[in-house]
Amino acid sequence: MKKIILVFVLFCSFSNLIKANPLILPKDSLNKPANLHVIFEYQLLRSTHSTKFKGVNFIFSKSLSVNKSLGLGIEYSYAPFHGDNGYHLYQLNFIPVYLDFRYHFNQKRLSPFVIVDAGYSFVNYRRELIGFPSSRKRIKEGGIYLQGDFGLSYKINKDIQPILSVGFKGFHNSFNNLDINPHGLILRAGVQFNL
Repeated sequence: MKKIILVFVLFCSFSNLIKANPLILPKDSLNKPANLHVIFEYQLLRSTHSTKFKGVNFIFSKSLSVNKSLGLGIEYSYAPFHGDNGYHLYQLNFIPVYLDFRYHFNQKRLSPFVIVDAGYSFVNYRRELIGFPSSRKRIKEGGIYLQGDFGLSYKINKDIQPILSVGFKGFHNSFNNLDINPHGLILRAGVQFNL
């Protein structure tokens, strides 16, 4: 419950900060109508250990300029099994909360863009030492979430844009090579609604 309240407070704070702080926005955008976006995406990650993680994410973002946007996102990803560092991991649940930065290279109907995401992952799974089923226990931890993508968006009209991107993601990045950190290639497909 505390995590849900934290995410809600972050979303509210972010939207109020964007509205109230002219330092974040370019001067010329203060006279323009708000350009808010809501993005829903389905994603599939193939880890370096060949595990497939499926997930969905929701991003609330604001245009900073014609080509740039900054948003706050939350994701839920899941895998039933993952083998890593001598452990069998079961029922892996990842809930990252992150900042989403997007840069569009043009404003045409078909527009290439890059995404850089950074935040914090809440991680929950069952860990079992290989060969010792009685060692299974529930683990709750967190870590740094990083992702970079390249994608394309297609403007159907001024309000709706399907988007597709590929990139690389790490759920729980650290300098400790024994940490559980599923990472690998990511495919994201979704739709952006311009409000």
